[in-house]
Amino acid sequence: MKVFLASDMDGKGLKDALVEEVKRLGYDYEDLTQEGFDLVDSSNAVCKKLLEVDGMLTSGSDDQSVGVVIDKYGAGSYMACSKHKGMIAAEVSEERSALMTKRHNGARILVMGSAIVGEELAKSCLRSFLSHGYDGGRHQIRIDMLNKML
Repeated sequence: MKVFLASDMDGKGLKDALVEEVKRLGYDYEDLTQEGFDLVDSSNAVCKKLLEVDGMLTSGSDDQSVGVVIDKYGAGSYMACSKHKGMIAAEVSEERSALMTKRHNGARILVMGSAIVGEELAKSCLRSFLSHGYDGGRHQIRIDMLNKML
Protein backbone atom coordinates (compact mmCIF):
# COMPACT_ATOMS: atom_id res chain seq x y z
CA MET A 1 0.00 0.00 0.00
CA LYS A 2 1.22 3.46 -0.90
CA VAL A 3 0.00 6.68 0.70
CA PHE A 4 -0.46 9.75 -1.50
CA LEU A 5 -0.68 13.05 0.36
CA ALA A 6 -1.44 16.60 -0.74
CA SER A 7 -2.58 19.89 0.73
CA ASP A 8 -3.36 23.46 -0.09
CA MET A 9 -1.20 26.13 1.53
CA ASP A 10 -3.45 26.33 4.63
CA GLY A 11 -2.96 22.62 5.25
CA LYS A 12 0.74 22.39 4.44
CA GLY A 13 2.01 22.39 8.04
CA LEU A 14 -0.31 19.58 9.11
CA LYS A 15 0.33 17.65 5.90
CA ASP A 16 4.09 17.87 6.52
CA ALA A 17 3.57 16.45 10.03
CA LEU A 18 1.51 13.60 8.55
CA VAL A 19 4.24 12.88 5.99
CA GLU A 20 6.65 12.42 8.91
CA GLU A 21 4.14 10.10 10.62
CA VAL A 22 3.71 8.02 7.45
CA LYS A 23 7.50 7.70 7.23
CA ARG A 24 7.74 6.74 10.90
CA LEU A 25 5.10 4.04 10.37
CA GLY A 26 7.11 2.61 7.47
CA TYR A 27 4.64 3.17 4.63
CA ASP A 28 5.70 4.00 1.11
CA TYR A 29 4.41 7.48 0.28
CA GLU A 30 4.43 10.32 -2.21
CA ASP A 31 3.78 13.98 -1.41
CA LEU A 32 1.91 15.45 -4.38
CA THR A 33 1.70 19.01 -3.04
CA GLN A 34 2.91 21.75 -5.35
CA GLU A 35 3.45 25.44 -4.68
CA GLY A 36 0.24 27.38 -5.21
CA PHE A 37 -2.09 24.38 -4.90
CA ASP A 38 -5.59 25.23 -3.75
CA LEU A 39 -7.93 22.67 -2.22
CA VAL A 40 -9.27 21.55 -5.61
CA ASP A 41 -5.76 21.11 -7.03
CA SER A 42 -4.62 18.98 -4.09
CA SER A 43 -7.79 16.87 -4.16
CA ASN A 44 -7.52 16.32 -7.90
CA ALA A 45 -3.85 15.36 -7.65
CA VAL A 46 -4.55 12.63 -5.09
CA CYS A 47 -7.65 11.28 -6.88
CA LYS A 48 -5.94 11.17 -10.25
CA LYS A 49 -2.90 9.40 -8.79
CA LEU A 50 -5.08 6.79 -7.04
CA LEU A 51 -6.98 6.16 -10.27
CA GLU A 52 -3.70 5.91 -12.18
CA VAL A 53 -2.17 3.44 -9.71
CA ASP A 54 -5.15 1.25 -8.80
CA GLY A 55 -7.86 2.22 -11.27
CA MET A 56 -11.48 2.54 -10.27
CA LEU A 57 -12.10 -0.13 -7.69
CA THR A 58 -15.60 -1.52 -7.41
CA SER A 59 -14.95 -2.98 -3.99
CA GLY A 60 -12.72 -2.14 -1.06
CA SER A 61 -9.29 -3.70 -0.94
CA ASP A 62 -6.78 -3.93 1.89
CA ASP A 63 -3.77 -3.53 -0.39
CA GLN A 64 -4.97 -0.60 -2.47
CA SER A 65 -3.22 2.74 -2.24
CA VAL A 66 -4.86 5.47 -0.18
CA GLY A 67 -4.88 9.24 -0.16
CA VAL A 68 -4.72 11.94 2.48
CA VAL A 69 -5.82 15.49 1.66
CA ILE A 70 -5.52 18.43 4.04
CA ASP A 71 -7.00 21.91 3.68
CA LYS A 72 -8.10 24.49 6.24
CA TYR A 73 -11.53 23.04 7.08
CA GLY A 74 -11.73 19.75 5.16
CA ALA A 75 -15.15 20.27 3.59
CA GLY A 76 -13.94 21.67 0.26
CA SER A 77 -11.42 18.91 -0.32
CA TYR A 78 -13.98 16.28 0.64
CA MET A 79 -16.44 17.66 -1.92
CA ALA A 80 -13.76 17.83 -4.63
CA CYS A 81 -12.62 14.24 -3.98
CA SER A 82 -16.20 12.97 -4.02
CA LYS A 83 -16.69 14.29 -7.56
CA HIS A 84 -14.29 11.67 -8.93
CA LYS A 85 -15.90 8.43 -10.06
CA GLY A 86 -14.60 5.50 -8.03
CA MET A 87 -13.40 7.62 -5.12
CA ILE A 88 -14.79 7.24 -1.63
CA ALA A 89 -13.53 10.04 0.58
CA ALA A 90 -14.28 10.79 4.22
CA GLU A 91 -13.86 14.05 6.06
CA VAL A 92 -12.99 13.16 9.64
CA SER A 93 -12.12 14.96 12.85
CA GLU A 94 -11.77 12.02 15.24
CA GLU A 95 -10.36 8.50 15.26
CA ARG A 96 -13.58 6.48 15.34
CA SER A 97 -14.83 7.96 12.07
CA ALA A 98 -11.42 7.40 10.46
CA LEU A 99 -11.57 3.74 11.48
CA MET A 100 -15.19 3.06 10.56
CA THR A 101 -15.14 4.82 7.21
CA LYS A 102 -12.28 2.55 6.15
CA ARG A 103 -13.83 -0.62 7.58
CA HIS A 104 -17.44 -0.11 6.52
CA ASN A 105 -17.26 2.33 3.59
CA GLY A 106 -14.04 1.22 1.93
CA ALA A 107 -12.84 4.84 1.95
CA ARG A 108 -9.72 5.47 -0.10
CA ILE A 109 -9.17 9.10 0.89
CA LEU A 110 -8.91 10.61 4.35
CA VAL A 111 -9.66 14.34 4.44
CA MET A 112 -9.00 16.60 7.43
CA GLY A 113 -9.05 20.32 8.13
CA SER A 114 -5.96 21.87 9.68
CA ALA A 115 -8.11 24.45 11.53
CA ILE A 116 -10.30 21.64 12.91
CA VAL A 117 -7.88 18.96 14.10
CA GLY A 118 -4.56 19.43 15.82
CA GLU A 119 -1.41 17.57 14.88
CA GLU A 120 -1.67 14.75 17.43
CA LEU A 121 -5.34 14.08 16.68
CA ALA A 122 -4.61 14.11 12.95
CA LYS A 123 -1.81 11.58 13.44
CA SER A 124 -4.13 9.37 15.47
CA CYS A 125 -6.81 9.56 12.77
CA LEU A 126 -4.20 8.68 10.16
CA ARG A 127 -3.01 5.66 12.16
CA SER A 128 -6.60 4.42 12.55
CA PHE A 129 -7.23 4.84 8.83
CA LEU A 130 -4.02 3.11 7.73
CA SER A 131 -4.03 0.24 10.20
CA HIS A 132 -7.44 -1.20 9.34
CA GLY A 133 -8.81 -2.74 6.19
CA TYR A 134 -12.18 -2.89 4.54
CA ASP A 135 -14.60 -5.40 6.10
CA GLY A 136 -16.50 -6.13 2.87
CA GLY A 137 -19.54 -8.38 3.12
CA ARG A 138 -22.75 -6.51 3.82
CA HIS A 139 -20.90 -3.19 3.50
CA GLN A 140 -20.26 -3.85 -0.20
CA ILE A 141 -23.91 -2.97 -0.86
CA ARG A 142 -23.11 0.64 0.11
CA ILE A 143 -20.11 0.82 -2.22
CA ASP A 144 -22.16 -0.61 -5.07
CA MET A 145 -24.84 2.02 -4.43
CA LEU A 146 -22.26 4.82 -4.42
CA ASN A 147 -20.66 3.59 -7.64
CA LYS A 148 -24.05 3.55 -9.38
CA MET A 149 -24.68 7.18 -8.42
CA LEU A 150 -21.88 8.57 -10.59
